[in-house]
Amino acid sequence: MFYLHIPKTGGQTLARRLASAFPPGRAHQQVGQFTYPTDCERFSRCLTEHDFVEAHVTGELLSQRNLADLLVTVREPVAQIMSNYRHIRREPERRLSRAARELDPGSFFDHFGDFFTDFQSRYLLGAFLPLAIEEQRRGFWALAVQQLPRLLDRIRWLVPTDRIDDFVPLWEDDTGHRAAERDYATNHAPQDGVDLAALEAAVRARPALFALDNVLYHYAVSRYAAWSAGVQQRRAPWDYPANASRVFHEEGGGIWLRGGWYPSETTGYGPGNWAGPATRSDIAVRRAPGQRELAFDVIVINGITHTDITPFDARSFTQLPVKREAITHDRWRYRIDIAALPETCEVALMVPDCYAAINVFPEGDHAGLERRSFLATGWTLSAPPVAKPRRRPARQAVRPAPVRKTRPAEALPAE
Repeated sequence: MFYLHIPKTGGQTLARRLASAFPPGRAHQQVGQFTYPTDCERFSRCLTEHDFVEAHVTGELLSQRNLADLLVTVREPVAQIMSNYRHIRREPERRLSRAARELDPGSFFDHFGDFFTDFQSRYLLGAFLPLAIEEQRRGFWALAVQQLPRLLDRIRWLVPTDRIDDFVPLWEDDTGHRAAERDYATNHAPQDGVDLAALEAAVRARPALFALDNVLYHYAVSRYAAWSAGVQQRRAPWDYPANASRVFHEEGGGIWLRGGWYPSETTGYGPGNWAGPATRSDIAVRRAPGQRELAFDVIVINGITHTDITPFDARSFTQLPVKREAITHDRWRYRIDIAALPETCEVALMVPDCYAAINVFPEGDHAGLERRSFLATGWTLSAPPVAKPRRRPARQAVRPAPVRKTRPAEALPAE
C-alpha cells in the first residue's frame, strides 16, 4: 500500500495511524522524499520491502507503476494554502520564508502565488507525468482536463482530510487490518502570530489560486461518500427493516423510502411523504408473487406538473412504464410497471427541480425554505387491474331484401 502524501493535507497523522496496522519493520513513513529519476531504484526497493509506504515524491515516480492500493488525501484548498503559507513563513531555510514574513498576505500571493496555485492538483499530476514539459507543451488546463480524470481512477482511496477520523475504521473493514493507534494526532501548527482572518480573506479574494483544487476537493468528498456507503453496506447490509422508512407491507412484499424523502407527515389521505430536497428520490421494493406494479397517489405538487414525475430503474437507469390517472382534480394515481425488475429492486423517481415554497407561493403565503417537489401517499404493490371486456352491442336481425320481379329478357332478333 502506498500513501502519496501531498504536503499539508494531514498526512503525518493518517500515516502514523495506518502504519500502526502493520508489523514492526513492515511500514515506512516519510523520511525526506523520493525524487525522480535518481530515487527510482530506492523507491522500488522500499515498496518491495514494506507493506505500507508513505512519502512525498518529486517527479513522475508513479508513471510506470501499477499500484493497486494507492491512497491520496485532499484538503479543502483554502485551508491547505493557509497551512502551506504558515509552514513556509516559520521555516527560515525555505526560499519564500523571508517574503512571507515581510509582506502582507495579499502582496505575497500577488507576487508568489504561482507556487500555491492548484498546489494539490499539480502535485498529483506531477507524480504521474513530466508536468513541467507537458505543461509547457500543452498548457496546464488542457493537461489537467485531459489527464486528471484518468489518474484519479488509479487511486483506490481518495480521502478528504476532514474525514481522516472516519476513514481509518472504514479502511480497517475494507482491508481486514487493525490499527493500533487510531487516535494518534501530530503536526499541529504552533502559534505564530499570523492574523488568520486576514490570511483567509487574502486567499479567498484570489479564487484563481485554488480553482482546480476546489473541484478536486469536492470530487473527493463525493467519491469518499460513495465509498463509505459501500463499506458500511458490506458491514451491515440493509435488510428491509420494519422501521419508519417502510410505507407498505403485505404478503411478504414491501416498499421502503430511501434517500430523497422528508419524514412522514399526516395528510387527509393518511401518512404521506414529500420528495426532496434533491431531484432524485429512491425507493427500495421487495415484491411478492403477483405484485407487478408499484402504485402511489400524488396529492400535492410544488412548482412542477404531474407529468414531470418520471420513474427509472435505479440500477440501469432505464425509464420504467408508468400510467397516470386523475382520481380527482387534486389527486393523481401513479402505477409503475416493475414486472421486468428483480423481486428486490430499486426505483428512482426523478423531477426537473425541487422548489422551496418561498420561490413558488406569492409573498406572505407558505414561505417555507424546505425544497420539495410532490407529496405522495397511498403506497401499494399490486397486480395490474384487469380490464373488463368490452361488451359488443347486440347484433340486429338482418331482414332479407325484398325480391323484385323482373320481366324475362326479350330475345334478340336473329341476324
